[in-house]
Amino acid sequence: MIVASKLVVSLVWVFWIMALSVADGAEMKPHDHSKMSMEERRAVQKKWEEDAKKPKPEYKPTYSSTYDRVIERGNIICGTNDEFPGFSEEKWTDEDGSKWMGFDVDMCRAVAAAVFGDADAVEYVVVNGKTRFEFLIDGSIDMLSAATTYTFTRNVLKKLEFMPTTYYDGQGFIVRKTLGVSSAKQMEGARICFSGSGTAAKNIADFMKKHQIKFIPVDVPPSQKTRDVYKKGDCDMYGTDRSGLASNRLSFDNPERHIILPEIISKEPLGPVVKYGDQKWSDIVRWSIYVLFIAEEMKINSNNIDRMKNHIDPYIQRFMGELNGKDHPHLGAKLGLDASWSYDIIKQVGNYEEIYERNVGPDTPIGLERGLNRLYNHGGLLYAPPLK
Repeated sequence: MIVASKLVVSLVWVFWIMALSVADGAEMKPHDHSKMSMEERRAVQKKWEEDAKKPKPEYKPTYSSTYDRVIERGNIICGTNDEFPGFSEEKWTDEDGSKWMGFDVDMCRAVAAAVFGDADAVEYVVVNGKTRFEFLIDGSIDMLSAATTYTFTRNVLKKLEFMPTTYYDGQGFIVRKTLGVSSAKQMEGARICFSGSGTAAKNIADFMKKHQIKFIPVDVPPSQKTRDVYKKGDCDMYGTDRSGLASNRLSFDNPERHIILPEIISKEPLGPVVKYGDQKWSDIVRWSIYVLFIAEEMKINSNNIDRMKNHIDPYIQRFMGELNGKDHPHLGAKLGLDASWSYDIIKQVGNYEEIYERNVGPDTPIGLERGLNRLYNHGGLLYAPPLK
């Protein structure tokens, strides 16, 4: 009975304290406008109007840790790979020595042009499927541009911030013509090479299970290149993004003896990646990429951009950094960049169309059609928010 009495008393105290908390909380809530008199409402409205007329503090953007580190160092460290000609490769010449070139490389160059006014202010670090995210998270690289697929798990669980998709792709397969097949569905019992550190393994497993095809997986470690394992004959078929297959086929001794099968077994939105939660830096990288889309849409390219400086269109003037004033600072100021940031990108790197055509387009050895990578108003998926 004594224990029961103590329990009752304790419960009473708990409920009483909870009631006080609720009451206190009710007193601390913001104004309930439905219970205010007309005079009180007018007073609140008047205060809002007076506050709105007060001079605003000068715009001073805050910088992220990555931005500060980049500025102090004087260049951008870009993580990329050396496995995909046309997208990223290091070339050596007697005159210039080492020079990085490719579609993914140009994304890093665009950011460098925006930040430093110098597209060549980039240091390249070779990454693979295992090290690319580790290097990004620990700060060894400032951005990753290495044909990386945007996925739920990478964004939410690995805490990676994906930038606008720069290449819409899908996974496919390449085989030797001597096999005499025209479809991946004919590859019962085949040895299939893939890199287990990417999305390829799951895509292949899902496709084969869906079509009830038995296969022998050949998981290639990050220390090796999947294309080299395939070239040695250790597998019958090689699976990765179709753009990567077209790129890698160029490295084969006899490219014409290999065919890319018609199946597209996944969605692979590829693009640059930065560290999660580094807002100022992600804004700079994001809008540097959007500028490439916007310039193509406005028909501004590296050849005609100087003539556009005196254009009467306010949107083009804003793009060029020509609209500037006390009340309307140029767009670069809002990113902590110079007024010429977007001009520098296009003048030195080109718009998206120029980058695509010179690196991977139909007139290059890779010969990739634009397809989904056209602008939205030409039947593609590329679309940028307004630059205003």
